[in-house]
Amino acid sequence: MKNKFFMLFVVLTLAWTSACASLGRLSPAYTSFDHGRTLFNQGRFDEAIPYLEDATRDDPEFAQAYLYLGRAYISQSRWRAAIQPLRAAFRLSPRESQQEIMNLLLDAMFAAALNDFDLGGQRRPPARFNSTL
Repeated sequence: MKNKFFMLFVVLTLAWTSACASLGRLSPAYTSFDHGRTLFNQGRFDEAIPYLEDATRDDPEFAQAYLYLGRAYISQSRWRAAIQPLRAAFRLSPRESQQEIMNLLLDAMFAAALNDFDLGGQRRPPARFNSTL
């Protein structure tokens, strides 16, 4: 009799913990992220961005959504747009992932800075300063 109650307790505990673990995957943020990640993996970056943005709005602590959003911007050479989501991904990610994110962030910042100058010809200030010259 005692074994039956123990087994019932173990089964109910396992069922409860697995149900709680899957609840996060049912959230609107995860649904948007999953759809955006699928589009990203298919190389459809422009279509993935709105879903990834929705995921970050629905869950501002969703590091992986920020990372994929930054990577989608990089894939489109939208360097400046990639910086903010990559910074958020770095801040929210575990330490083991931060080096990879830092490399992407540095690439985006360097490319954005290079885009401000015409390195093939005459150097010019960023467009926002043209009116003051």
